[in-house]
Amino acid sequence: MVATFSWIEYNATAGDSSVPTNLNLGSTNAANLAPSTYPITAGTYSYAKWVKGMWTGSFTRIENLQFWMSSSGSGYVSGEDLQISATTSSYGGTTTYVEPTNAAEGQANNAMPEADPGAANIGFTGVLAASLTTSAAGSNQSDFIVLQASITTAAPAGATQQKQFRLQYDEV
Repeated sequence: MVATFSWIEYNATAGDSSVPTNLNLGSTNAANLAPSTYPITAGTYSYAKWVKGMWTGSFTRIENLQFWMSSSGSGYVSGEDLQISATTSSYGGTTTYVEPTNAAEGQANNAMPEADPGAANIGFTGVLAASLTTSAAGSNQSDFIVLQASITTAAPAGATQQKQFRLQYDEV
C-alpha cells in the first residue's frame, strides 16, 4: 500500500484545523483565503500559516521531509519576502501551536528555500532525523511548518507572483 498525503492547516486554536485546498497568505487568519479579498498591505506582514503534513494509509516509514518553494520562474517582486520555520541546521522543531498573527512571527525566521534543500528541513517530534511509523490519527503528522510573508513599502501595488510549495519525503 501507499501512504496518502494531505495538508492540515491550523487557525484560531490548535483544535481549529482543516484540510486546505491552497496555502494562500493574506491579511486574515483563514484557510483557503482569496488574496484579492484579504490583501497584505505594503509595510506589513501576512498572517502566519501554521500547517502540518499528514499521512494516512499503510506505510512502514515516512522520513527526510524537504520543504521548499518554486516560483515557477517568476520569482519575487521587489519588497516581497517569505520566511519559514524550516531549516537544515539548528533544528528544534515547531511542535507547539501559537495562534497566528500578522506581526513578525518568531517561528518563521528562516529564508524560504527556493530549491530542494537536499536534506531534511522539517522533522517529526522536533527531530530532523526522526521517522513517522504510524498512520494512527494524532500520531501521523509532521512538525508545524510556519510560513509568513513580509511586504515592504518598496513593493509595487498589485498581486505578487504565484508560488508553489513542495514537500518531498521518502516513503519506505
